[in-house]
Amino acid sequence: MMNWHKARLAGLVATVLMAACSGCGDEEGETPDDEDPTEQTDRPGFADSDKEPEGLPFDLPEGIELKDPIKGFNPFDPDGTCKREEDEQALAPQGSGDLIRLCLEFRNTTNQPIDVQLPPGLVFVSSSRKVQHGMLVQGVTLEVPSNEYLFAPIKGYCLNDTRSGNAPVDLFKKGPVTQYSDFKELFALLADKQLPVTGGAVTQLQDAVWRLTNGRELTKADRDFIAALPNK
Repeated sequence: MMNWHKARLAGLVATVLMAACSGCGDEEGETPDDEDPTEQTDRPGFADSDKEPEGLPFDLPEGIELKDPIKGFNPFDPDGTCKREEDEQALAPQGSGDLIRLCLEFRNTTNQPIDVQLPPGLVFVSSSRKVQHGMLVQGVTLEVPSNEYLFAPIKGYCLNDTRSGNAPVDLFKKGPVTQYSDFKELFALLADKQLPVTGGAVTQLQDAVWRLTNGRELTKADRDFIAALPNK
């Protein structure tokens, strides 16, 4: 009688184990149909990733040098923190964004003025894992005079919503140009728009950027907001 009970119990255990495994992927790595695909989004340097951001390398024009590392500027005193000489007229901040504020120090070693075109998607890589990486969402063009320096305060958007924005003492380096298709779509939507420089509109655009860095799509509200921005 005891052997019959043991045999029945063994059969029940085997049935339960087979049922539990019936929803598992096979050895070739199949996953359940209801798995959230955003959980598999791995964009180095974006969101909570500690890896280096990836993309196409960005090369400066021949004859142009960019000081490395790149420092920040004080948003409350850009005239005093992003210029070479005390008595020179500081350049007005370029770009858009509230949390990334960098002072790019260019030098033109040629006898001709040179236009430097910073493309949308250009990433500035923070040296600290506590400080967000930055990105331009619209291109910026700067003319560097012949045989001169140009100190350019540049504003950008953050790529890591769990980190802090930068301070003037935080250090960055020039990074790659991102190639993700959803970001390219965002850049295309913004290409002919006047970007906000401060206030709630900057916050809305920052939220849209963070949505993409976290593997989500632009919402209808994001698209409506961008469409309503004034044209250049």
